[in-house]
Amino acid sequence: MGSDTRATVLVVDDTPLNLQVATGILRERYVALAATDGQKALDLLVKRPDVQLILLDIMMPGLDGYEVCRRLKANPATARIPVVFLTAMNATEDEKRAFEAGGVDFINKPFQPETLMARVRTHLALYQQEQHLEALVRERTSALQAKTVELEATRLQVIHQLGRAAEFKDDDTGTHVIRMSHYSRLLAEAAGLSEERVDLVFKASPMHDIGK
Repeated sequence: MGSDTRATVLVVDDTPLNLQVATGILRERYVALAATDGQKALDLLVKRPDVQLILLDIMMPGLDGYEVCRRLKANPATARIPVVFLTAMNATEDEKRAFEAGGVDFINKPFQPETLMARVRTHLALYQQEQHLEALVRERTSALQAKTVELEATRLQVIHQLGRAAEFKDDDTGTHVIRMSHYSRLLAEAAGLSEERVDLVFKASPMHDIGK
């Protein structure tokens, strides 16, 4: 799991001074991008999939912060990026709406640089840990699927070899094994079994004559 150093953070605020202050603090440790309204932020994220955290103002022309956050969470490409609201609005209802829209934190302006950096570090660490765990799950799932395919191929090979052995033992038995496989499939289909179960019956049916 990588460090949060040089992680990319997007700050969205319609006030140039606010953008300057926030990005200035963040650039001591991170790559800080800026957008002056919600739509520009959404457009920027299409070009910058490397963004790992968004600091979002609420009161902006056009799309407000709540709507921007809702759109981010509705888009699979951006839904997992943590959104921290950074706003002068401090009513309990404002904070409630921010979390309902999908935000993970709520920081009031004016803020202390140390507070901002601490919150950013925390949410980047959580995000990166989540990404790391998801990557591990994908890797393990892929390996398990590959092993399952390998085992299935081995099982089919064993069944085939046993069927061939039956053919060498007795030509009638070998032909019977093949017939029974197809009869078993037809019966399983007629019984309304799922395709997976039908396939299982077809592949397992040669075993009934083994040892005769």
